[in-house]
Amino acid sequence: MNDTTASLRTLFDRYLACPTAPALDELEQALRGYQTEWIRIRAGAGTPPATPSGKPSPAKPRFKIADGDRAVLERLADGWAPTMAEVPRWAWFEDRELVRLEPDPTDAARSILRLSEEGWLAIGRSPR
Repeated sequence: MNDTTASLRTLFDRYLACPTAPALDELEQALRGYQTEWIRIRAGAGTPPATPSGKPSPAKPRFKIADGDRAVLERLADGWAPTMAEVPRWAWFEDRELVRLEPDPTDAARSILRLSEEGWLAIGRSPR
C-alpha cells in the first residue's frame, strides 16, 4: 500500500468510528421537542380555557344544520325509525355521518335510519 491509500483508509476508519448516531438521535429529539412546543404555542395550549373549569363547553357539530334537517334529527332522537323512503334527504344525513343505516327487523330488504354519535351531538342531546 502506498501512503495515499493508507491515509485514505485511516481517514475512512476514523469516519466510521465517529459516534454520529448518538449525536443524530440527540439532535432529532431536540427538534421534536422544539416542534411540539411550537405547535402548542400556536394552538393556544398555554392559554387558560375560555369556559369555567367546572363546566365543559358543549361540543358543536362540524357544520351548520338547517332547521328542517334538525327537526328530522329530533324526531329520530324521540324514537322515530324511518326508512330511507320516508326521509327525502337521507343521503345528506348519511354523508355527514349524522345517521347510520340498519337493517329493518321486520323486512330484511329495507333499511331504517338511526342517529349516530354525530347526530346526537348535532341536536345537543345524548343517547338514551
